[in-house]
Amino acid sequence: MSMNEWLVDRYGSSRGAIRRLIQKYVTDSEGGQNYSTGLREIYRRYYGVDVGLYTMGGCFVPYAFGRNTTIGRYTSVAMTAFAATDNHPMHHKSMHGFFFNPKLGVVDQDSEFIPLEIGNDVWLGHNSIIMPEVATIGDGAVVAAGAVVNKNVPPYAVVVGNPARVVRYRFDPETISHLLAERWWDRDISELRQQLTDFTEAYGAGGLSEAVPEGHPPVAAPAQDGS
Repeated sequence: MSMNEWLVDRYGSSRGAIRRLIQKYVTDSEGGQNYSTGLREIYRRYYGVDVGLYTMGGCFVPYAFGRNTTIGRYTSVAMTAFAATDNHPMHHKSMHGFFFNPKLGVVDQDSEFIPLEIGNDVWLGHNSIIMPEVATIGDGAVVAAGAVVNKNVPPYAVVVGNPARVVRYRFDPETISHLLAERWWDRDISELRQQLTDFTEAYGAGGLSEAVPEGHPPVAAPAQDGS
């Protein structure tokens, strides 16, 4: 067993400052948040948050993202972003934590954590909040600073406000369909370095698409052929 594997195991029985030291050591020794597999194992095992490679930011703040959260690759998360996957049970006789939080010593079973899938190449801005009723934030989406998201966000949509609404898409529908089919995020950064101009210059039509009205239909992902 390597030192980092031992530290990941030790993390579960540690608290407070020791946990912070373990997380920092594992992260730094493996090249930082973008690359650290040990850091990802800590969050998968102890927080129920599965984070893809090259994703960085507030997803590695303990309890900032609820259990049953999956985050794709190459996603950027503000340190103040927050995503809840459980809520006070409004359909129960009482909403008090005594009746759904076993840490308070009354009940044995935890509340249910609703699955949340955040896509690849997503940007979650400063103080953005994702509410428990949200199931998906699509690939390439932008959640603006301060946005409160209470419904699913389509791929490549830009959402702002409280409640969050789609104000535009990053690209035109044809470009979005191409990107979703290409799935460039499945490739490692070592390969993408060979085509940096695709990622360092304006892409597609050269900028954000025109603003769309409220209720604009989402851009559908291409059918998967199972290959």
